[in-house]
Amino acid sequence: MSAAALSRIEKTLKDLSVQQAEICAAIAKLEERIDAPAEEGVPRAELFRFLDGFRAAEGLGEASVGAWIEVCHTDCLKGGLRTVREREGMHARLLEARLVELGGTPRIEIPADRVEKTMKAVGSADRSDAQKLLDFTKRTSDPDEAISAILQMADRLDADPETQSLLRAIAQDERSTVVLLNEACALLNAN
Repeated sequence: MSAAALSRIEKTLKDLSVQQAEICAAIAKLEERIDAPAEEGVPRAELFRFLDGFRAAEGLGEASVGAWIEVCHTDCLKGGLRTVREREGMHARLLEARLVELGGTPRIEIPADRVEKTMKAVGSADRSDAQKLLDFTKRTSDPDEAISAILQMADRLDADPETQSLLRAIAQDERSTVVLLNEACALLNAN
């Protein structure tokens, strides 16, 4: 091997060593950023899990309400469900976008058995709309309780007003959904 070739190899190895050190330093900074509090009292990893889990749940909400619409026989309910489906999908997209903007990656997937159970419960043509609404209101009757976890996280995000206002706006939509479905339940089950 010539001295020139050996010199080029040594230079390449030196360059690779510098690049490797830079990559390691960048990774260390990213790890610090993820573990550091993103906002007052909220570690970034906790915020990422919250946004990602909420995103996944809203995606399931969009899909399951869509399945309900396909078998819904109550026109006044169907119109409301269309609005709910669109909001759920919009929330999922907004939450994912904010997660990515903050440096996170969507990772959470709703377990397949829960997806199947949810889709079967609301997408079944064998169950009436009135019964589906009763099932919903048994789980979610208090609009304020339904949004409390969202608002609790938002209250902790004073240093991140964008995420804070996003969560508060979504909470308003979620509250509207609970009110709508509770009112529809009362209307369809008034006997």
